[in-house]
Amino acid sequence: MSASVLSSLVSFLFLPALAVMPNIGITLPNATPPDPAAEAARFETVSKQLDPGGVLYGYVSVDGDLTAIGDYVNSFYDELRKVGSDVPTINVPALLKITGLDAVSAVGFSSKRIGDGFRNKAYVHVPNGRKGLLRILGGESKPFDVIKLAPAGTDIAIEQDLNLKVVYEASLEAMGVVVGEEAKAMFQGHFKQPMPPFPFTLEKILADMDTQVTIIIDADPAKMVSVPDAKGLQIPQMNGAVMIDGLGWIADDVVKAFEPMLAQGAPGAPPFKVIKNANWVGMQLSIEAAGFERIYGDEARQLLMLGGQSPLLVHHRPSGKLILATGKEFAEKLFSPKPGLAKDPVFQKTMQGLPMEGTGLSYFSPDTFRILREALERLNDLENDKEHEGDDRLVGTTLINLFLPKNARGEGSVTTNTKEGMLTVSNSAHSQKSTLLAGGVAPLALIFSGGRAVEAPRALQDHDHDGHIHAPNIRIDPDGQRPDPGNFEREGD
Repeated sequence: MSASVLSSLVSFLFLPALAVMPNIGITLPNATPPDPAAEAARFETVSKQLDPGGVLYGYVSVDGDLTAIGDYVNSFYDELRKVGSDVPTINVPALLKITGLDAVSAVGFSSKRIGDGFRNKAYVHVPNGRKGLLRILGGESKPFDVIKLAPAGTDIAIEQDLNLKVVYEASLEAMGVVVGEEAKAMFQGHFKQPMPPFPFTLEKILADMDTQVTIIIDADPAKMVSVPDAKGLQIPQMNGAVMIDGLGWIADDVVKAFEPMLAQGAPGAPPFKVIKNANWVGMQLSIEAAGFERIYGDEARQLLMLGGQSPLLVHHRPSGKLILATGKEFAEKLFSPKPGLAKDPVFQKTMQGLPMEGTGLSYFSPDTFRILREALERLNDLENDKEHEGDDRLVGTTLINLFLPKNARGEGSVTTNTKEGMLTVSNSAHSQKSTLLAGGVAPLALIFSGGRAVEAPRALQDHDHDGHIHAPNIRIDPDGQRPDPGNFEREGD
C-alpha cells in the first residue's frame, strides 16, 4: 500500500474520534454571563433578516466578546509590566471602541435555492448603531445611480458609498491613544502639506471623501483586441469608467498645474492634451504626441487592450464627479439619453428580487464569466501546447470547469444599512455553504495529501522525462465515483 493511500486511510478512520473528543476552547476570566432573554430577542431580530429552510442557516452571537477580549489583553499587559519595564502601555478596549467593532452584537447568514441559483444573505447586527470604521460603507440607503448611468448591455456595474474620512479620523484617534497627542499632531501636519506640483493637500481630499465610487465596464465583442505578450490571445475591447463623487475639482487643479507646460510645448512635457468646455475639464492622453510609441513602448502596447482609445481624467462639471475613463466617447455616453442598465432584461433577471435602494450594488453579467472562461481556455491551450504538457493542460481545464462552468449565470448583490445593522443580499450560482465547506475541507485536504511528500522522490524517477513531471491522472468525485474524463461539470452546489 502506498504511503499516500495509507496516510489518507488513517486520517479518514481518525475522523470519528473527533466526535468523542472534549470541546476544548478559550474561557475568558470575568466574562459577563449571557442574559438568556436578551440572547433570545437578539436571535429573533437577526433571524427576521434571513431566509430559513435553505441549504445554510447560521447565527453567531458575539455580544460583549470583543470587550471581554480587550479587557483580558489589557490585564495581560498589566501583568507583563510587573516583570518588564519595556512593555508598552496600550489601552486595547479604547482601541476597540475607536474601530467600532465592539458595537457588533451578532452576525447571521443564510442561503436558499431560487431557480437556477441561490439567494444569499449576510447580516451584521449593531443594535446601538454603527460607529467607528463600521461607518465606512456609507449611511442611509438611497436609489442607485449606476443603473441609470450604465448603458444597457453593461457587463460590470459597481456602486459603493464610501466614507473614507472615518478611516482618517479613527487613525488619528488611535494614534492619540497609542503614541500620544504630540505624534498625532505631527501626523496631522503631513496631511496639511501641499502635494507638488499640485496645490491641494491630502486634508482637502479627505474632506470630500464621504463619497460614492462607481465602476462601469462594458465589453464590445464586435471588436477583438490583442493582449500584449500573450501569444496572440485576443479579448473583446473594454470600455470603462471609474467615477468618484465630489472630487471633480482635482481634475481642475491638475489642468492648472500642467496647462502652462503643455502650452509651451517644452521637451519632455507629458503626452496629454487639455479638455475644456461647458461640461468637461481635464487631461486626455495624446497618443499622437511626437515619439509617444518610442518613449512609452510598454504603455503604448497596453493601449491595444483599449482598442487604441485615449484614456482621460476629467471633471464632469454638472455632476461634480471625477472620472477616469477609457475614452471621451464612452464618458459622454454615460450622461447621454440612452437605454439604461435598469431596462436590460439580463440585468433584471440577474438582480430579480434584490432591492434597488441601498449603499452598495455589484453586478456581473453572464457574459463577464463567458469572456473570462474563453480567455482562460485559450491561454491554457497556448501555454500548454506541447505534447508533454497534456497533464498541465488537463489541470487547467479542470480548474476552469470548477470555477467558471459553461453557461454560468450572472451575479448580483445589494448592501443596505439599517438603524440596527448592515444586510447584504445576493443572487449567485453558489451558496455560502461552498465557502464554508472550502474553509473546512482545506485542512483535511492537507492531512489527506500528507503522504505525497513521501512519494515525491519515486515520482521523479518514474515520471520525469524532458524535464517535465507528470502527476498521476486519477480523479475521484465527492460521491466516490471516477468521473468521465471528458466531463468535469456538475450541477448544483
